[in-house]
Amino acid sequence: MVKNLISIIIIMGLITIVVINVLGNEKETVKTAETAKKTESASTNEKEDTTYQVEYVAPDFELKTVKGETVRLSDYVGKKVILNFWATWCPPCREEVPHMQKIYEEYKNQGIEILAVNVTNKDKGEEAVAQFVKEHGLTFEVLLDEEGFVGSKYQVFTLPTTYMIDTKGNMIDIIEGPMNEALMKELINKAE
Repeated sequence: MVKNLISIIIIMGLITIVVINVLGNEKETVKTAETAKKTESASTNEKEDTTYQVEYVAPDFELKTVKGETVRLSDYVGKKVILNFWATWCPPCREEVPHMQKIYEEYKNQGIEILAVNVTNKDKGEEAVAQFVKEHGLTFEVLLDEEGFVGSKYQVFTLPTTYMIDTKGNMIDIIEGPMNEALMKELINKAE
């Protein structure tokens, strides 16, 4: 009786392992097929498109600015917001900063805001951020994500990452990588 019970348990265990492996391989096959499609479409384009159209309500947050003030994303409902995640040590971030400043100067009186969220928890500290802002003459809001909570909330894995938020507070586009003025203008024009 005990031998039969042990045999049944072993057989059930083996069946479970086989089923898990088969299901796991099916998922891997789906991933491989998706990857192949992405690779095929990327190879037909000269540059991989890193713009994703979305439309979700942007998660609200509250952060301190470099100036020591506290702001919430919800303070900007009614305005179009370019929400940019960046770091001082990031070369592509440094590349796009002059474009962001120029766009801000051009559009600031037209209901456009730029909120540049520094991932301070992965940067050189608040003083380095303040120095960077001063050196580059940035006049748009620079926010400090000291604990990394906002970056996590927005699932930021690549720097820079930018979300375009419309006047209703919806995220309508995500850009991974640096932006130039033309791309920023395109995003602004898409937003309501």
